[in-house]
Amino acid sequence: MRIEEQQRLLGILRHGFDHAGEVHGTGIAQSPLADFTCPKLLAAERQTFFRDTPLFMGLSGDLPKPGRYWADSETGLSILMTRDEAGAFRAFANTCRHRGAQVVPDGRGKRLRFSCPFHAWTYGSDGALIAINREQRFGAVDKRAFGLIELPAVERHGMLWVKPTPGGEIDVDAMLDGLEDDMAHWGLAEHSYGASQIIEAPLNWKLAIDTFGENYHFDTLHRETLASDIRGNLQTHDIFGRNYRMVFALVHGFEEQAKSASNLNEWPFRSMTLCVYFVYPNTIFLVDGNAVDVIRIFPDKDTPGRSRTAHSFYVMPGAKADYAGHRYEERFDSFNAVVRDEDYHVAASMQRSANAGIQSHVLFGRNEPALLHYHNVHRAALGRPLLEVASA
Repeated sequence: MRIEEQQRLLGILRHGFDHAGEVHGTGIAQSPLADFTCPKLLAAERQTFFRDTPLFMGLSGDLPKPGRYWADSETGLSILMTRDEAGAFRAFANTCRHRGAQVVPDGRGKRLRFSCPFHAWTYGSDGALIAINREQRFGAVDKRAFGLIELPAVERHGMLWVKPTPGGEIDVDAMLDGLEDDMAHWGLAEHSYGASQIIEAPLNWKLAIDTFGENYHFDTLHRETLASDIRGNLQTHDIFGRNYRMVFALVHGFEEQAKSASNLNEWPFRSMTLCVYFVYPNTIFLVDGNAVDVIRIFPDKDTPGRSRTAHSFYVMPGAKADYAGHRYEERFDSFNAVVRDEDYHVAASMQRSANAGIQSHVLFGRNEPALLHYHNVHRAALGRPLLEVASA
């Protein structure tokens, strides 16, 4: 993010500290709870968002050197991502061309050859079929025609993108749609992979995304956790095509800087803010003072009322020494105390309400414009009517 943009955002937040803070939405919208319970809608979402759409998977630090791999099945299709011997980022359907078994178990590691556990057909990091077990007895096979099925994959600004369907290309600039400048300036390619976790939750995947859509709830739900660190009900709001960016103010950082420096040029933006990005269609991307989090949210199989959150964090170069051993666990403990135990806990009660059918709609207030944006970009992609706003 450029210095000029940082200063603009700091100016908005500083004004909000001294006043009530501006409201960015134009009114109140009603959102139907059936969006969280309908199996037919979920089937359409799975195809549109998790097969036909390029997905932000992680950062270059997931595959730091040639010979590293990462196998991931969160989309519903097992995907094998590699950094091949030439250093290129590649992605493949993680299915053997013999009988379709998953070649590599989900996880990360270092390997240049991948042997299927069923019959030991072996592939290279470039996806080429390089050996067939007992080939003379099996029969003649043109190995050039039976490599792993390659998927569109692009590495840009330190971000890894994969489209979980063969064919076509990924236009990263079109996917970021104005966020390219932010991502280029964060130096994401220099961030080291820290650790990963999976959170399973009894709530629809869109409800999980919604918990990252406003800080109106911080002073109540998070009064014992985040409220003392982040100013509640104050954030910037910027739309980038189908994506969204909010910036939150860290309480102590703003108070200290207001006392020591009046010139915004002297304010250390990254150490006094939390940047919250929604990267269409399913990723929350957080930037704090010394690390970034990639939070990919998926439906859990074919159940509308369940989701899986794949959370990875990456450490900026100057903070790497601070994240050794138990510090990884501490970061997850802090994250889970807020997201899993508070946000998702309450959102699960919303899912139960939706399942019970006791009410038909919920409301998005004019101080919650990101929620309206999230739902409307999903609706637009499916050809559904947009949520309407009543002025308030």
